[in-house]
Amino acid sequence: MVELCDTVRDGGAAVLVVAVEGLDGGRHAPLVSLLAEQPPWSDIPVVLVTTGGEGAQTVLRDHLAAGGSTTFLERPFRAVTLASIVRVGLRSRRRQYELRDIMADRERLLREAEHAGRMKDEFLATLSHELRTPLSAILGWAQLLSRGDRAVEEFREGLAVIARNARSQTQLIEDLLDMSRIVAGKVRLDVQLVSPATLLDGAVEALRPAAEAKHIRLVKVLDPAAGPVSGDPARLQQVVWNLMTNAIKFTPKGGKVHVRLGRVNSHVEISVADTGQGIGPGFLPHVFDRFRQADGSSTRRAGGLGIGLSIVRQLVELHGGTVRAESPGDGKGSTFTVDLPLAIVHVENSPAGLRVHPKAPSAAA
Repeated sequence: MVELCDTVRDGGAAVLVVAVEGLDGGRHAPLVSLLAEQPPWSDIPVVLVTTGGEGAQTVLRDHLAAGGSTTFLERPFRAVTLASIVRVGLRSRRRQYELRDIMADRERLLREAEHAGRMKDEFLATLSHELRTPLSAILGWAQLLSRGDRAVEEFREGLAVIARNARSQTQLIEDLLDMSRIVAGKVRLDVQLVSPATLLDGAVEALRPAAEAKHIRLVKVLDPAAGPVSGDPARLQQVVWNLMTNAIKFTPKGGKVHVRLGRVNSHVEISVADTGQGIGPGFLPHVFDRFRQADGSSTRRAGGLGIGLSIVRQLVELHGGTVRAESPGDGKGSTFTVDLPLAIVHVENSPAGLRVHPKAPSAAA
């Protein structure tokens, strides 16, 4: 029978000390089961204190030794002997925990590598599709127009299609180059005072035709007193354009895109809200991740490479701001909010400067 079952602990490591009497191994089935159910990295050190001599140890070995790292100690024994055995067991257990952590890290790295591999494959498929689509339209119309004998209206239509698809392909390439510069830390900002209201007003009016083409109502509520901010006007315009074009792209006909600008404490807040397809809760935490799209298939309805929002986040952070996304769920629209710090008053009298990405090489280099 079991006289004593105790656990000696040192930090996270533990050794099981069991005092038993009797030769009936069946009585120890619960202990055998406990040891047999250990995970692969685990081998609980067990100290068995017996009173039945060599015969008892033989029987217990048959039933217990296969289930754990077992040390037999026959009574009577010296306390220093038990203490030494326990110390050895604790060291063994700590090494097992280290092995567990190594195995967990290895599994995590393998999962991350597999995930990165899938994302790479999806991105390459998307890139191929996105580059080929406008190119096919350009080549098709170029061949038609080269045959001559075309009506003036058809000629104009063909040129318009070629120009539109050339701009689309150029934008894709620019996005790729921007992401490459950001990753390499080579983005440079031409810092100056910028009026967010002027910037947003220009962006809204420039994109209004695209919204009207989809019968989307474009609403702006701009506080002209919000600002100024210190930043690169071209890059800040890129942020606004990316957010607004995304909103128009993912909003169905008859929807609405609402652009707001206001001051919140020491920050300027820009928000772009839409009544579009929204963002599911599972994808929302990854919406700013590079090369991530809720629908990564090449047959998806919306185009793009899935890097526009990642560029937005990187550029906003380079300006000392933050960006966040909110959505009640699929089909319920989404809101993207950018917070930019107000320009310090004395900056108004300072010459325009050049702010360099923290990773960018110095001019001397």
